[in-house]
Amino acid sequence: MNNAILELLKIDLGITHNLRDAYFMSALESAKEEMEGFGIVFDLDRSDDQMLIADYTAYTYRNRQNNVPLSRSIQFRINNRVIKKAGTSNAIN
Repeated sequence: MNNAILELLKIDLGITHNLRDAYFMSALESAKEEMEGFGIVFDLDRSDDQMLIADYTAYTYRNRQNNVPLSRSIQFRINNRVIKKAGTSNAIN
């Protein structure tokens, strides 16, 4: 996971210190792997992929102890990525 995504997450959460960076890096990797389980293939050089991972991680961090449904905007972005993948010639792989 690259540091740009970590910085995006910390900006979203309003965190300026580095005390939780190890936790956030693990959370980012976990969120990425979870979304890859939905069939999404990430290109970490693309800003929209970086933002999706950071936003999903921020959502899971903020709501880790609450039973709150996933934000519709994040859900739409995930669904769009899954549909985009389904429309390619290597959708099964």
